[in-house]
Amino acid sequence: MHDRIVPVSDIIDELWLGEPPTTAMATIQTYVYQLRKLLGITDGRSVDGVALLTRPSGYMLRVPTESVDVACFEQCFEAAQKAFAEHQYERAFSALGSTEALWGASVLADVDKGQFLDAYAARLEETWTQATELRIDAYLRLGRHLDAIRELKSLTVRHPLHEGFHCSLMVALHRAGRRHEALDTYRRLRRTLANELGIEPSFSVRQLHQRLLAGDPALDGASPAGRFGSTAPVPPAQLPPDIADLVAPESLVAELEQALTASCDSQTTALLSLTGMGGVGKTTLAVRLAHQLRHLFPDGQFFTSLKSGGARPVIPVDALEGFLLAIGIPPAETPTSLEARSQLFRSWCADRRVLLILDDAVSEEQVRPLLPGGPRCAVIVTNRKPLYGLSGARHVELNPLSSEDGLELLLRITGRPRDQEELQAANTIVKLCDNLPMAIRAVGVKLANPTGFSLKKTAARLADKRKRLGELKSGDLDIQEKIRESYQAIGDLERELLRSLSEQSATAFTVQEAAALIGAKSQVEAQLRTIYEARLLLTDPVCSGELRYILPELVRVFVTTQEAPGAATTTCPPTDHLVFDYA
Repeated sequence: MHDRIVPVSDIIDELWLGEPPTTAMATIQTYVYQLRKLLGITDGRSVDGVALLTRPSGYMLRVPTESVDVACFEQCFEAAQKAFAEHQYERAFSALGSTEALWGASVLADVDKGQFLDAYAARLEETWTQATELRIDAYLRLGRHLDAIRELKSLTVRHPLHEGFHCSLMVALHRAGRRHEALDTYRRLRRTLANELGIEPSFSVRQLHQRLLAGDPALDGASPAGRFGSTAPVPPAQLPPDIADLVAPESLVAELEQALTASCDSQTTALLSLTGMGGVGKTTLAVRLAHQLRHLFPDGQFFTSLKSGGARPVIPVDALEGFLLAIGIPPAETPTSLEARSQLFRSWCADRRVLLILDDAVSEEQVRPLLPGGPRCAVIVTNRKPLYGLSGARHVELNPLSSEDGLELLLRITGRPRDQEELQAANTIVKLCDNLPMAIRAVGVKLANPTGFSLKKTAARLADKRKRLGELKSGDLDIQEKIRESYQAIGDLERELLRSLSEQSATAFTVQEAAALIGAKSQVEAQLRTIYEARLLLTDPVCSGELRYILPELVRVFVTTQEAPGAATTTCPPTDHLVFDYA
């Protein structure tokens, strides 16, 4: 409680359990006076950096951090966690040895504890338990099985119901060639759980027992059951591979990293929402950010696409099933309801450093159940329609690349042009791609093929609007499909308006100008907003006056090749109107 104000009301509750005498204030002042004498503090001056200060609402003890064993203990534990996440097990073990040296027999053993100190002591005891589990895991990873057995024999006696310690002992005994003792450890744990609680060991413990019986050779390098009570050999690491040739402004990347790392000093989960039209590079940038910051989130990095097959939205209850499976909770032990799954996942994340990427989100309703509640977690959401209903989110709009950055991306993929004519063709290709990273990447992959077309011939093929969208496809890089997804998300009235605008020559317009272009005014403003939310229109980032929309050329090319609204026999419903069925 050092270096923070402790209210007088808390001191009274701690000393007298809610039933203070009438002399409570005078008694506290006397205690403070006597404590200052014991500390050698006179005239309010600090001694060796120690001061007991009076504040309007209470008292504050100022003590150097290095003089407080709890602070030193927690610093060593955090250093060990970081080293462990970096697979530096010797360094982690050394730091954990320091925590053991700082630990006494029991927290505040010679102090009569009230409700506040009791809760504080419980938190420290749990931290010690986690540090002990980590030290045992370090023993096993370093091959020091006999050292682990010595300590675990004592721990299992002192904590007869702790499944994690028993699992670690079973693994250590197995690796030491004492499989019969490992099996005896399981039988003893099962008997204790049945007698004391009337329950069977958890699924992960039973699974470990079966593997011991079968002599599973994988156990020679396996980790014991995790602190959450499930077998999770490694923390989830689901991030897709990073792309080496990503082009993004350094200032933007630094800004987004700062937004995510703010969670380290905050009491809330950091939430970053990347918005932009399909193919603008939201997912690629999110993955790059996650890879650069993954060392800050050693307990797990999750990635899930919230659109099934790129079309239908994934319901949250299914996404949570994947998360729970990744942390070692088998399907048989996974709750069926959305609320229960969400609570279980948040409980697991509560005291962990976890990073999530929720890709291609459709609505706030879809995202909220997936958000962790821990203050050391961070979430990146990518979406086309801004999700302003997500409380506390930092919203960042991604626009197409500048001409210079678009050219740089193309040349990183294809190689440098040999002459000025090739450079001019490369610039033309970038322009015909609307400076969209996905489109540039698709054509760049084709150009990198030695048997493909030249820069000049590719530019000529892209100039033909009938062939352009087909040319901008390579494998799963398909800008036409991205535009189609957005097009299917709007209604017939919006499609009709977009078609009318696409048949005009204007590329930028205000609401009034759009109404004049098509000769209609009714509901044009609302329809333009809907089209913009689907990111089939952009806004002018440099326009300081009235809102000005921009119609991307690739969208124009796509729309003019589609059947007129109402001509098609079936259409997909707008995704933001879908109702999720959690039953």
